Amino acid sequence: MAVTSGFDLTSERFFADPFPTLDRLRTEAPVYFFEPLQCFLITAPADIEGLVKDPSFTARRATAILGSLGMLGEDELSRKTFDSLSRLAFFQDPPRHTKLRQLIMKGFSPSAVEWMRPRVAGLVQRAAEKARRDGEMDVVSAFSEAVALNTLAEMFVIPEADRPQFMRWSTDLLKLAGGGVTSDEQKRAVKQSCCDMVDYMMRLVEERRKAPGEDVASRFIEAEGGDTELAGEAAMQCFQMVAAGFVTSVNQIANTVLALLNHPAELAKLREAPGLVRGAVEESLRFEPSVLSLSRMCARDTEIRGTRVAEGQFVFAMIAAANRDSGLFSEPDRFDITRQQSRHLTFGSGAHYCPGAPLIRMEVEESVRALLSLPRWELAEQESVRALLSLPRWELAEPTLSYAGSNLQDRGPSSLRVRFPAA
Repeated sequence: MAVTSGFDLTSERFFADPFPTLDRLRTEAPVYFFEPLQCFLITAPADIEGLVKDPSFTARRATAILGSLGMLGEDELSRKTFDSLSRLAFFQDPPRHTKLRQLIMKGFSPSAVEWMRPRVAGLVQRAAEKARRDGEMDVVSAFSEAVALNTLAEMFVIPEADRPQFMRWSTDLLKLAGGGVTSDEQKRAVKQSCCDMVDYMMRLVEERRKAPGEDVASRFIEAEGGDTELAGEAAMQCFQMVAAGFVTSVNQIANTVLALLNHPAELAKLREAPGLVRGAVEESLRFEPSVLSLSRMCARDTEIRGTRVAEGQFVFAMIAAANRDSGLFSEPDRFDITRQQSRHLTFGSGAHYCPGAPLIRMEVEESVRALLSLPRWELAEQESVRALLSLPRWELAEPTLSYAGSNLQDRGPSSLRVRFPAA
């Protein structure tokens, strides 16, 4: 039987350090009924991997999510929000999901993302220039938001004047995933952001149909390929990838910087051996993931570990808990950038494995390289990206961090002030 009480999962104190609570859940209540959201939380790696493969659970949960948040309605804004969200790959099962994922991977394959690396490196360096001058910055607002926003904007060729509104739209939309919408004002703001962003992407895609280029929207259009089942999907999946990619990247860059600051021995190790940067990024994804969970809805009555889960009930698979499981990782609570085991669940598992994973890895890697002045050997011949920033030291400029805005899916500090004192 599932435990139903005794765990704090909503306070800012929890989001500041969720791992002791998640560890208790994994060991004491691996199937936990969370009354405030009337959902189950599972924390064991085997249960999580089983969930995403079990046909008893569905990704087709847009109606249930919007209904549980009181966001369904007959007004035009509500109908349009539902119509848009229900078409996303995020809310589909195979075979529909399979077709949509094939379309998305035309623009987000590892090779397609790697093609963007020189541009991303340049964006990262420009975002860090102010810190070099001032000697201090908020990693979130002055760096990671700029990197995440401008990277996506470059991939979709969004005009610079239009980019700030994408930050607001994306921040609003991510509130849906982890129970972050409560007031009527928030609900209307999320609906309006959804509709405004969809309208923008539809106009963008129509422009690309007339004048295609090398951008992601053009690749999505090409992937439609005259398939009547994919007609019009280019715009909807553009909407999904920008909305989902922004906040996730912002939080992961900030979480990685914080992990390195909190582990000075590992930071020193990275400075001495720049070739460890990819290992450091992979360890940060495991140790301080920007995504705490993924969710599914029960499609038919079933059981998890002997606990009955009724049709229509939600299950949150706490992947951040699985990432600290001693059955998967030796000394799981130790941050180790030389760790050889890398089978974390931060990007999910199975058919819904995050298509944006290569992009997030690249953004975080290039951010760490720039902030630590690490050499970029693979691009050393390109003078424009070889110039390194002189930010050799980091230190926290504030004793406590705020995690306002974090929810059961997304977690990251709302600000992270860092100093770069003179050596």
